[in-house]
Amino acid sequence: MKNLFFLFLFSLVAMSVRAQSFTGEKTDWHGFDRYDFVMSEATLQIKPIKATQREGAGVAGPEKGMRRCIVVVPKQAAEGNPWSWRGCYWDHQPQAEIELLKRGFHIAYITTDPDQTWEVWYDFLVHEHGLSPKPAFIGMSRGGANSFTWGTEHPDKVLAICADNPGLSQKALMGMDKLAGQDIPILNICGSIDPILNNTYAIQGVYHGNGGRMSVLIKDGTAHHPHSLRDPSIIADFIEQAYKEKTAEKPAFLPDKYKKSNFYSTDPVYSYAEYDKLWITSWGPYFTGNY
Repeated sequence: MKNLFFLFLFSLVAMSVRAQSFTGEKTDWHGFDRYDFVMSEATLQIKPIKATQREGAGVAGPEKGMRRCIVVVPKQAAEGNPWSWRGCYWDHQPQAEIELLKRGFHIAYITTDPDQTWEVWYDFLVHEHGLSPKPAFIGMSRGGANSFTWGTEHPDKVLAICADNPGLSQKALMGMDKLAGQDIPILNICGSIDPILNNTYAIQGVYHGNGGRMSVLIKDGTAHHPHSLRDPSIIADFIEQAYKEKTAEKPAFLPDKYKKSNFYSTDPVYSYAEYDKLWITSWGPYFTGNY
């Protein structure tokens, strides 16, 4: 009986490894195994390729009618195979993704804006390779717009969104209540003199008004660039915290259409980011807590 028990455990581990495996020739991405694919826009078929030496850690534009897809694998996957989806601009300021890889997250990417190809890529990663059904998103500028577009169209397929000086469509703004209804935490990181900072205030108004959790970090005196933070721990901690968070069960006396609402302070907190050599202003539940 004891041998059968260990054989059962071994089989579970083996299935987990198979679920995380990817085919094709791997290359190196900041010390981690990278797998590249192309997807046909016409047939939506995905096939493995090898990134060229000239691309380095970056990615070349796809051939006409094709999409480039990338997944980077951690050395040891965290339980449940969590992953982060880069919304655009592969390998630009990748420090948060590198930190997440160290914590057991996979990292994925597909060229251009959300459409049916994103649906196919999601299914490929989740249903064929066993990654978590709820990816986190890191999106910079246009990538932030892409993250909100996907999120508002698939609110049940999002873990958290970290948007950095994000673009924003009117349609996504009007759909923020769907993300709030799923209690998806959002962290926006913005430069204080970036003109599109107004996008963050617009999102905050809708999200906060619908009981959603949104936190904001303003980098005082910076514009649209540079993106991210040199010390990525705030971003990685935010995403990892969202993944490890346990959802409380709804009390039986609440109606089926009950929507969780979050209450938190929006009073600013000022601090100095030593590694980035700048002052930051932050507020929201990630920094102050909520109930």
